Amino acid sequence: MNSADFWALVRHTLFEPRTAAARILALRLPVEAAWAGLALMAVLNTLVYTLSIRMSPPADPTAMGVMGPAFHTPLIFAVMLFGALALTALALTYVGRYLGGQGTLTELVPLLAWMQVMRLLVQMAIVVLALAVPVLAAALVLVSAVWGIVILLAFVAVAHGYSSLFRAAGAVVLSIMALAVALSVLLSLVGVTMVKGM
Repeated sequence: MNSADFWALVRHTLFEPRTAAARILALRLPVEAAWAGLALMAVLNTLVYTLSIRMSPPADPTAMGVMGPAFHTPLIFAVMLFGALALTALALTYVGRYLGGQGTLTELVPLLAWMQVMRLLVQMAIVVLALAVPVLAAALVLVSAVWGIVILLAFVAVAHGYSSLFRAAGAVVLSIMALAVALSVLLSLVGVTMVKGM
């Protein structure tokens, strides 16, 4: 994939996510390469996250302490992020198949890895905008969060062969429910402080 193909895929992801998903699946990446890409994206996203925290630390100095060591120790954060992504891939695969989908890990992992590429680009844009125009950075955070959900639904629909985004939404919601317990255990293992009553 050259630079023109890369940016074309970025545009398709933003405006035609189903087309982007189909193009990614057409590459037929080996599952080992897809897992390696997912791990690389976890590391790169961690680096950008760490940079953004260093450049714009929380106004409340106790905030990082409340979140626990995972959020201010890059290595732990990267491991935690990769673990969360791996569990998400597993959940979306098997919950999606339970709902009548045909997707496999070989298909879901590359799609999630590409979504992390998009997340990295957004994070980099937010870091730059936060220095120049903080209001636009805040707006980009909101827009990317909402549109990221739409892209995820489209990717899940294509991977599982769903004709409707509603079924994809069902798969995502059930996956989140299935992950809730697993992620809470994972977070407790890396020392994240859970605030009761939230």
